[in-house]
Formats: sequence, structure tokens, C-alpha cells
Amino acid sequence: MQDPVVENTFERALDTILMRVFYNSENASLFSGGGESSAVPAIAIAYSGGLDSTVLLHCAHRFAAEKNIRLFAFHIHHGLNRKADAWLNHCEAACMEQGIRFESRKVRVDRGSGDGIEAEARSKRYAALGEMCRKNEVTLLLTAHHEDDQVETVLMHLMRGTGIAGLAGMDSVTQAPELLGDTKTWVGRPFLSLSREELASWAKAKNLSCVEDDSNNDTKYTRNAIRHRLIPVLSDMFPGFGNRLSRMAQHARSANKVLNETGRQDLEMCRISQNALDLVKAGKLGPDRMDNLFRCWLIENGIRIPSASWYRQAKKQIVDSRADAQVDLPLKGYVLRKYRNRVFLEKNDKKRMKPLTSCFIRWNGERSTRLEPWYGTLFFEECENGLDSEWLKNSILRIDPYRGNAQLKLHKRPTKKLKILYQEAGIPLWERAFLPLIYMEDELVFAGGLGQSARHAGSGEKCVRFRWEPAA
Repeated sequence: MQDPVVENTFERALDTILMRVFYNSENASLFSGGGESSAVPAIAIAYSGGLDSTVLLHCAHRFAAEKNIRLFAFHIHHGLNRKADAWLNHCEAACMEQGIRFESRKVRVDRGSGDGIEAEARSKRYAALGEMCRKNEVTLLLTAHHEDDQVETVLMHLMRGTGIAGLAGMDSVTQAPELLGDTKTWVGRPFLSLSREELASWAKAKNLSCVEDDSNNDTKYTRNAIRHRLIPVLSDMFPGFGNRLSRMAQHARSANKVLNETGRQDLEMCRISQNALDLVKAGKLGPDRMDNLFRCWLIENGIRIPSASWYRQAKKQIVDSRADAQVDLPLKGYVLRKYRNRVFLEKNDKKRMKPLTSCFIRWNGERSTRLEPWYGTLFFEECENGLDSEWLKNSILRIDPYRGNAQLKLHKRPTKKLKILYQEAGIPLWERAFLPLIYMEDELVFAGGLGQSARHAGSGEKCVRFRWEPAA
């Protein structure tokens, strides 16, 4: 009689994963176990053809049939091994034999990537898996990571001097938008409490056919070196250490969840907008809690946590500098900026050029017009107090770039230079460059981010007010 431990462990784990994904999300109504096929939840497995994913394929196939779940198998062809074509054919044939929907993608891995070939292959693999999930409306992607993989992952992070998040290792179910490319697809790992030895024993009892990747024995790769050199030594010195390390990772995950919850609460207190924080409020948290606040803020904006040395330098320049200091720090496609005790996270779009010359438009009654040089849209809204619409139609509007010496008369306020008005409004200098100035007959009548001039403001049913909306 075959040992049912693997099947039972898998089913309990997957039931828990499905509960978290489908009952605690916008997909709650999908997991009904019946109805039309389009209403039945879809899951997929990352299927390489190796032992681990082969066991996952067979377990998931039986579970999906019993629960009326649509099952897909996704295979990634990296092209790094001479046997890659044969592995693809093997996986396709295995799925065809069992009636499992199969799809594959070929990816190009940069062998000279600065991140290393392991990280590069992983990045390309998950990006392709994410594309296939979106194409097939798959909400949950299962991987065959097991307890041994968890131990290797935690050891790798430990050797790199990672924080609590790294020591937490892999969770049984999580989202990885930075890898998969979206925030709707979940990754489930139902084998995390099973060892590779248990999976191999089950595969042997079932007489399963799988492929063998000889590169798994190449110790020039970090994970393989840990697996074949470090772990045997640790196992010999501390029998059963792998199970204890997995428990430690679970404790670290619990601690990390507390840190994340604290970080979210602190964000609500210190947030000015999605991309801006109040440094005065953040400074009252204390250094450790402030560090956690910034970590959560960067993660929330989809940014991978930078190195500790980068963060120390950034903290010195942003947090410890004068309140009026202007700081620009590049960060992986973004720029961290400081303005008046506030820190901003802006996308570093090198193609975005500041408008340098004027342009002219005539209003013919349209509701809006796109101003490409300023990367936004100018709206014309009907109002009771504004510019006379007939006068506006007979005028030519001149759109100018920012000039700090230009003057504007706002409602119930004295005429002031734009530089002063923008300072009073707390609008940073780099944002002013993309706020249009609108002139009629050489008089400034509107400044983006501030409002419309009180001069020439009439009253009546046919008045128009400008409104500026920058592009997202």
C-alpha cells in the first residue's frame, strides 16, 4: 500500500491556499465548485519536468478533477541546456497523456547579466509565467518548492546579510508583482512542509517518469553549492537542522508580518500622498521604526529593497539634511527627492523633457485639450464665475513654461510672483516645470497647480474655468 502522506499533506496545504486566495480576495465568488466553466477557478503549475514538479503535476491533476478546477501546466524553455528541447517535448507529452492543458514559452537569458545567470533566469521565468497566467485568466500559480528548497533559500539570504524578510524564506502563498508583472496572480507552494526525499519516495512508488537536469550538480551556482557542500556538513554536525531552520523561517515570517502591519499603520500617519512622506512625523517614530516605514513605503510602490549601504547614504542625505535642502537620489528607475521636510518618490523618466517654448491654442467649445509638452490635459469647465466663454472663443491662448517672476492675482489674495505662490502652496520646483502657464493678451490668467486669475472674472451662465490634470 502506497504512503498517503504526500497526497494528504498536499491536499491540506492546497485547501488552505485556495481559502486565502479565493475567499479573501475579489475572486471570492469563483470558488464555488460548479457552474459554467468560465466561473470555475483556474490554477496552473510551473512544470519543468523534474521530479518535484512532476509530483506536483500528478497531485494537482487529481485534486483539480475532484474539485472541478481548471488546471494548466506552464513550461519555460530557457535554452540554457542542450536537452531543453527534449524536456519541452517530455512535458507536453506527459500533459497530453493526462488531459492537462499545456502551454510553454521560450525565453532568452542573458548569460552576461550583472545579476548573475541564476537571478536572470529566475526573472525571465517568472515574467513568462505571469504572462501565461494573465492570458489564461489564472489566479493561482503553484510551484513545487519543498522544505529542502526553503532551507537553501534561508541559508542564501543569511549569507547575504539579509533582514527579517529574507530570513522568513518562502511563504506557502504570496504575491510577487515584481516578478509576475501584476498584483492579481498568487503563487502557492503546497510542498513546503515536505522534504525532497519524501517526494522522491512517492514518485518512485508511483513509477513516475521525470527529466534530470545535470546542471543541478554544478556547484559553480550558489544554490547548488549550498545544497551539495554546505548542507551535508551542517546535517552531519546538527542532525535534523533543516526542520529546525524551517521553523525558524516560520517565526521570522510571523515577525515580518508584524513589521509590515506596523509599517502600514505608520504609513497612514506619515503619508502625504502615494509618493510622498512627512519627514517630521516620520522622525518621531525613532530610527528603527523609521527604517521599517521606508522599507514598507518602497515595497508598496513596487521597488525592490536597495542595499544597506545605499540606504545609509540615502538616510544621511534625506533625513539628516537641513529642512530646506534639495536632494535628488537615483533608485532603480526612480528618484528620491526632498522638499521642505517631505520626501518624494518620482519615476525617473529620462524621455520626459521639460517644455522650453510656448505653444498657441484656440478654444472652440471642446471640453478638454491635451498639452503634450506639459504631459497633461487642460479642461474647460462651465461655471458661474470665470472667463466669458464668447471672449474666450475669440481669443488665442498662449501656453508658456514656468517662469518664477510671472505674477498672478488669485481670488481674495494680493498679486504675487509665481515663485512665492508655488512656495506657499508647497509645490516642489521639479513639479513646477510641468505646470502650464496660460496667457490671454499677454496677461497670465491661469497657472497649473494654483488656479485661475481673479482678474477678468465675470459671472453668468456662460463662463469657463480652466482645470489642469497631469498625466498619471
